[in-house]
Amino acid sequence: MKALIVYGSPRHKKSASYHIGENFAKGLRRAGLHVDEIMLSKQKIHHCIGCFTCWTKTPGICIHKDDMVENLPKLQKANLIVFSTPLYVYNVTGLLKNFLDRQIPLLEPYLVEQGEATGHPRRDTPKDQKVFLISVAGFPELSHFDALVTMFKKMYRGGRYIGEILIPGSEPMSMDDLQESYTKLYKLIEQAGFEVGKNGVMSKEIQNKIREITTYTQEEIKVFREMANKYWDSMEPKDYSKIKLQATDAKPLKITDSGMSAFFATMAEIYNPKAVPGLKAVMQFNLDDESFYLIIDDADCKAYKGKYSEPTFTIISPKDVWMKITSGELSGAKAFMQRMYNVEGDMKLLMKMNQMFSRKN
Repeated sequence: MKALIVYGSPRHKKSASYHIGENFAKGLRRAGLHVDEIMLSKQKIHHCIGCFTCWTKTPGICIHKDDMVENLPKLQKANLIVFSTPLYVYNVTGLLKNFLDRQIPLLEPYLVEQGEATGHPRRDTPKDQKVFLISVAGFPELSHFDALVTMFKKMYRGGRYIGEILIPGSEPMSMDDLQESYTKLYKLIEQAGFEVGKNGVMSKEIQNKIREITTYTQEEIKVFREMANKYWDSMEPKDYSKIKLQATDAKPLKITDSGMSAFFATMAEIYNPKAVPGLKAVMQFNLDDESFYLIIDDADCKAYKGKYSEPTFTIISPKDVWMKITSGELSGAKAFMQRMYNVEGDMKLLMKMNQMFSRKN
């Protein structure tokens, strides 16, 4: 059994759709399938010019001699085709649309009845060939995928279309330093791939579990918009090296201290200055009845107990919630959507925290 995954994002392996497709492929391989892939961002594929030469003068052969010469045989031989694409204007990306258009040589020109519609018969393609869709979107509502799913169901009707994985609000998934927060989701995606590879269908149980951790309530959607807008505001060019830091009379915390003091001292110890070069900032943490702050001055980071007068960035959270987030037990993004904690100040620093404070650095 052969599977082919077609990646439609121009971001290549930095895309959310790639991370989902990559883990789906792990499941397919675990089920025993040979998996090939086509990364459209790395290919040269001309537009279809509608000349019909592939139907008349050279049946099955396009006039363009580009990467589709190798792609078409892969499409013909695959028992399962997985399309993994971000949502662009309620549909596939331009890269993938171009790829779909160029599949015309795999069809014959004749008009035949296909269920309740007219279509073209296929050339030399496995009769049991199936198609699965993976798509991600920046918007938080699932309804944005409606037109895309309808198109694929129409294109691959007659039982060929076997399902989809749709992930809304996925932009953070494209960020390298946030990958650990998606571990649980990626395991479910891998299991979905295994089920499709073994049984030809994704179980309702796995589908529901994926939906459960990726679907936003109306209240979460409101917070999602607020968070996204704060993030885009923070993306304006900013020279962190020019921020003036006020002196403090407090003594730096030590790893040998007890309780939360030791925790923040450890954070300061593992600070990675390469995450935000030249950073001058104060990160304030107000956790229940205790407060701590980190003063970052380029490569130097020290932790203190108490409140700083004008912090660059403040996290306000119950202590148990923040500890679960830092241990990986709770998704920081999901917890924020559910208003389990609040953030004030530069949102860009929140997005960089995994990279700034990690023992892997």
